[in-house]
Amino acid sequence: MNSTNRILNRIFVFLVGLLVLTGGATLALVALIPLVRDSWTNTTRVGIDRATRLLQATPFPEFLVPVSGSWLWFIALAAGALLIAVLVTFSLRQGHGRTSRLVTLNGKTSSGAVVIEAKVAEHAIEEALTIRPELVASHVSTYRVKNQSALKVAITCRRGISPREANQIVNEVLFSFDNLLGLQLPALVQISGGFRARTTKATRIR
Repeated sequence: MNSTNRILNRIFVFLVGLLVLTGGATLALVALIPLVRDSWTNTTRVGIDRATRLLQATPFPEFLVPVSGSWLWFIALAAGALLIAVLVTFSLRQGHGRTSRLVTLNGKTSSGAVVIEAKVAEHAIEEALTIRPELVASHVSTYRVKNQSALKVAITCRRGISPREANQIVNEVLFSFDNLLGLQLPALVQISGGFRARTTKATRIR
C-alpha cells in the first residue's frame, strides 16, 4: 500500500535478481571449470580488441570539440546519468503513500467541511484491539490509495488463535468505527503470528 507502481517494482526486482544470478553463475563456472575459463579469457580479449577499435574509429570532430577521444564515451556517460536519475527517483518513491488525513466530510454540517485526521482512526482502532486478549499486538496505519484513504490493520495473534477468529475480531472493531464515523472505509487486515506470539505468556480467554 504505497505509491510505487507494483508492476514496475516487480519487474525491477526480477531484472536485478536475474542479473545478479547470471553474474554469480558465470563467475562460478569461470572459477571451477578450466574449459569455461579459457573460453572466457579468449572472449574477453576479443571483446576488448573490438571495443578499442570501435573507440578509435569514432573520434570527436576536431572542428566541433577540441578534445581527443571517442564520442561514445559521452553517450555512455549520458546513459549512466539517466540510469542514476531513474534509480534515485525509484528509491525516493519507495514507502510513500502514507497520509495524515483520513476523510473530509463536505456539507455534513452547517459550519462547513469537517476534516478527520488519520490519527483519530489509528488510535481508536488500536485501543480497541489492545484490550482483546486474543491479540498480542496491533498497529494501524493510513494510506492514500486511488484518491481514497484506506486503513492497514496489522495484528499479531496469540498461539492457538485461528486467522478466522482474528479476522472476525478486527471486523467487529472496524464495523463499530464505521458506525461511529457514519461511512465505510476500505481496510487491509494483515494477520501474523511469529516468535512474539509463541513466547508471550498465554492469557485465559473467557
